[in-house]
Parts: sequence; structure tokens; C-alpha cells
Amino acid sequence: MGLSTLEKILAVLKEEFYLEENSTEVEKTPDEKGEKLRLLEERCRKCEKCNLYKTARNLVFSDGDHNSKLVFVGEAPGEEEDLQGKPFVGRAGRLLTSVLEEYGVKRESVYICNILKHRPPENRNPDVEEVAVCSPYLVEQLMIIKPLLVVTLGNYSTKFLLNTREGISSLRGALKKSPLGYNVLPTYHPAAVLRNINLMDEFRTDIKKALEFIEKGAD
Repeated sequence: MGLSTLEKILAVLKEEFYLEENSTEVEKTPDEKGEKLRLLEERCRKCEKCNLYKTARNLVFSDGDHNSKLVFVGEAPGEEEDLQGKPFVGRAGRLLTSVLEEYGVKRESVYICNILKHRPPENRNPDVEEVAVCSPYLVEQLMIIKPLLVVTLGNYSTKFLLNTREGISSLRGALKKSPLGYNVLPTYHPAAVLRNINLMDEFRTDIKKALEFIEKGAD
């Protein structure tokens, strides 16, 4: 996913958002923001640009507070997410929720989503075509929400939003700026932490850093 692709996605979407971004109107109310996301979710529900909708049970669009300044982005829904229609509700999601709660933050107070909105069969990795056709929906989500910080969970969301080939091990814990303009803090996918408990301390540290960033209201 090269920079030119990111730029093309942003350029196309900015046509839709141009008047809003350059108008003198007050910022959209929570209800208006929610309506934009609802319409986007309906477009995702009808999307047939790749074959994942044929095998998935449910669309998995998002969970949490769309007015949050903190957004978590993973790669794709798993089996439990597919069953419930919500992201990060399986073992990995419970770990994320638990770590947030350790620092006094309820899951419901942040916004959680994935690049892909339908589960790949057998939880396989997303392929290039799937990321290419689904990532504009993620970009549009972020444009509506306008988060202060995006925490990328794992390699796929990190490489996409930072337009990099570097792996998560070398990028985690370091605050970066996405070519799309967002502050990004990469960390391990919680599923990777479950597979390798030695990553837990770094994962906790990264989540704490993200929460402190939001609390300070840093630019």
C-alpha cells in the first residue's frame, strides 16, 4: 500500500468532505457525527467489492464512543467478532478491555474498529485486494471522528496508516504522524500478546502512554 494509494484515498474522500472542512460552520454535533457514521456503516453493509461478505455472518463496523478522541484500529474481525457483529470481543478484545480498565478507562469510552469490516475465512491474514477496497472506509471513519490519537494494533493497521514496511516490533511505543495527518501510536495486537506473554509489559506501557497523551490533550 504505497503513499500514492493513501493520497488517492484521501483525495477522493476530501471531495465529499470539502465544504465541511472549509466552511465556517460550527463543528458537527455528536448526533450529526453519529448520523454520518450510520450512513457509512450502511454503505459498508452493502459493499460487495471483495468476497468476504459472502462468507462472513455479520458486518463488524465499530464499537464504542464515536465522540472519543482515542481510536483503536486492528486488522480484521475474528470468529467471535463475526458472531456478535462487534470488534475485539473475543479473547484479544477482552485483554484490551482489561488493560484499559487497569488505567480506569471503560471500553465504551473509546472507539474501536478494524481495517476490514468482514471476517476473512479461518481468521487468515487480510490480502492486498481486501485492504485496498476496505481501507477507504476506515479513512472515512477517521475523517468523521477526527481523533486526537489512533492506536494501531498490530502490523496491518500500523503499516497502512503509517505507509511503512517496518514491522510492529521496531515501531511500537513511538508516537508517529500518519501521512493522513493523524497522531499514531503503534502497539502489538492483543492476540500477539496472548501468544507471547512476554509482550504484556510493553503492551501495557503503550496503552498507558496513549491514555496519558489523550489526558494531556497533546497535538
